Parts: sequence; structure tokens; C-alpha cells
Amino acid sequence: MAIQIVQLKRQINELRALNEEAYHNFHKYRLGEDEADFYEDVKPFADCVREKLEETVSHILRFLERAKPAYVHPQQIDQLAENFEMVSVTCFQKDTKKKRFNEQYKSIEYTLSMVLQAIEEENKQE
Repeated sequence: MAIQIVQLKRQINELRALNEEAYHNFHKYRLGEDEADFYEDVKPFADCVREKLEETVSHILRFLERAKPAYVHPQQIDQLAENFEMVSVTCFQKDTKKKRFNEQYKSIEYTLSMVLQAIEEENKQE
């Protein structure tokens, strides 16, 4: 069990790093002068995010089912995946709304940090 928790924490931190990368891409391509190439920038990043989500979301949902934390629910994880897939593409687009992007970025970060907090709290109880 401990190995699974360590792996889940690593996966969550990888998603957090990808969220930060999306934030930097937004500032580079949306707010900056650079223009993203679809096949060199957008598609590889979006594919990477989708792949990480596919391997991590099921583990998070199993953890939530087992641990039943009071403040993180499966619907939030579904919303996280949806937001993240959207952010992974819109971070490269010039017409992305800054406010909406920032809200999605913060929502992803908040949800991932709450899952990590739930994992830490469960570890203290064991």
C-alpha cells in the first residue's frame, strides 16, 4: 500500500508540474509574441497531459473511494480532468481569455493540492 501512495503522490506532482508548464506556455504564447506550432508544441503537450491524466485519475478515484476524505469528491476529479484537457490546448492559443484560463489553472492546482493533503492526512491516521 505504501508503494502505491508514493506512486500516486509522484503522479500528482507530475500533473502539478504539467499545470505549471501550461501556465508558462500561456504566458509565452498567449501573452507573448511567440506563436506555437501545432505539431511541435501543442499536440505533444496535450498528448502528454492526456496520458498522465489517464494513468493518474483512476488511481485518485480508487484512493477517494477507499479513504473517503470529507472535502475531495469524485466529481471534482472528473472536472479536474476536463479542465486540464482544455488548458493543455488553450494555453497555446492567442484568443484564450486570461480570466478563464487563470480560473481553470487555479482550479487544477487547488484540486491536486487537496488530494495530496487528503493523502497526507490518511498517512497520519495509519
